[in-house]
Amino acid sequence: MDAPRSDESFEYDPTQIEFQLDPLPVFRTLRDAHPAYWNERLRFWALTRWDDVWNAASDWETFASDPDHYAETDSEPTELMPRWMMDFGIFYLDPPRHNRMRSLLAKTFTPRRIDSLEPTVRDLARRLLTDVRDAGRCELMHDYAAPLATQVIGALLGVPAAERWQFRLWAEKIEQRDPAISAEVAEREQRDAVADLATYLAELVATRRARPANDLLSALIAAEIDGDRLSDEEVVGMGYQLMVAGNDTTASLIANGAVRLAEHPDQQKLLVDDPSGIANAVEEMARYDAPTVQSPPRITTRSVELHGRVIPAGAPVVLSWMAANHDEREFREPERFDVQRSMKRHLGFGHGLHFCIGSSLARLEARIAFEELLRQAPGFELDGEPRRWASSWLRVLGAVPIRL
Repeated sequence: MDAPRSDESFEYDPTQIEFQLDPLPVFRTLRDAHPAYWNERLRFWALTRWDDVWNAASDWETFASDPDHYAETDSEPTELMPRWMMDFGIFYLDPPRHNRMRSLLAKTFTPRRIDSLEPTVRDLARRLLTDVRDAGRCELMHDYAAPLATQVIGALLGVPAAERWQFRLWAEKIEQRDPAISAEVAEREQRDAVADLATYLAELVATRRARPANDLLSALIAAEIDGDRLSDEEVVGMGYQLMVAGNDTTASLIANGAVRLAEHPDQQKLLVDDPSGIANAVEEMARYDAPTVQSPPRITTRSVELHGRVIPAGAPVVLSWMAANHDEREFREPERFDVQRSMKRHLGFGHGLHFCIGSSLARLEARIAFEELLRQAPGFELDGEPRRWASSWLRVLGAVPIRL
């Protein structure tokens, strides 16, 4: 693939912690000056304007997900998402295989199943807050947001309670990196975590096939449409994707939202005074700090001309949900955090073929998390600077110290 010359005066590198600390100025520069951006060093294109991201996510035939398209054009994946990380789940599938797996997943991941979790989620949130309330302070990510997300998705999938925290550790290794750890060590830990998680899930799927239980893995194994069922490998892939996404993205949504409420006490007070606004506030949290800063890269199946540049066939293209969510072409005052914002759409949970199938669960968990947090600790404040971790496509917080 012949790559265009990159603009040496500006580089967008989402893997760097400096970017994660303050991404909005970078996104403004991208949208205004480099709407079709090529990074030669990391080998990826980036789209950041609302219309471009929305349209590309809607056009899976041009912006495909299956990494097999790289071989068809003699090109390679971006270093942001190496080929070895694309072996699981439906993120990296196109129709018809994607539609088949999504239909079978939707048959089990039903609104009724999600709604039935509300008492469990609320009880867990209350117990987690009770454990830290007397101390008057906590580290919100690992004392509240992460254990809430981990316990809920672990229970849903059927992972024994004593083994769920290991899934959180695997998810952290796969999708985020402490800035103190070198890239080489981080990649080794990523590979080990992917292998260990896949091995564990394969063993759990084998157990559930022999002895079904009342959990999502058993339901996935039994799901059938017109005689079609998922293979063990496909169930493992589904479990992998749900466990990783259910850990990191939901915990990040809660932690990022808590930081915004602590930074904007006037917005927090609105929700304390009227908790019925929390559901809408969760949508603003997802817009403002999209749990996934950008989507897994797409692959162009044909050349595409945008903004006077030609993106060739076989090119890795990153669609930045968060950059598009801050585009003034779509949102009024997009950099203002407003829990009462009225909006018809946002990209906090993606869009198109790969719209987050777990969005209803994430919304349920976040709503309850903030209902309980604001009830038990109204007026909570930051107790130090939040610590961000690096991630190529997540908006991740490593620590959120707060006073209750």
